[in-house]
Amino acid sequence: MPVGEQGPRTAEQQVRFEVAMDKTLRAVTGILGTDYESRAVGGGGTNGKWVFTSLDQLDTLIKKWTGVRDAIRRRRDEILDARSLVYPPASDVMSRLQAEALKSSLDAMEKHADSMFRYADAYVKKLEETRTAYTATESGNTGRMNNTC
Repeated sequence: MPVGEQGPRTAEQQVRFEVAMDKTLRAVTGILGTDYESRAVGGGGTNGKWVFTSLDQLDTLIKKWTGVRDAIRRRRDEILDARSLVYPPASDVMSRLQAEALKSSLDAMEKHADSMFRYADAYVKKLEETRTAYTATESGNTGRMNNTC
């Protein structure tokens, strides 16, 4: 990037923007009665590219997203556990209908949590691949610099 030219926003700002866009598009398509498949599965900034200025910045982002992914996994497991505990309190029709309605709600929650988990997991994998590539590039650059001195 030429000196003086402003680069893209920070990776965290780019991630927040993508998440906000995804939520907005999901809400709009939900109102229209259609399903929305995220275009940003696994993340990516403008044209699918982020700019990282250091391994520390990348490591911080990996740690943060790993925490997000793990929290989503725990919540998804709690939803599944809760669903397994749902029984009608009595054998009448209304009790059975209420239990089934709760199970349907929990199924929808689990589906959403699973979708979020897959997104976060794919994103962590992408960040880890980026870190590996970044390290290899830096190592190669360091080697070339040492050979020119």
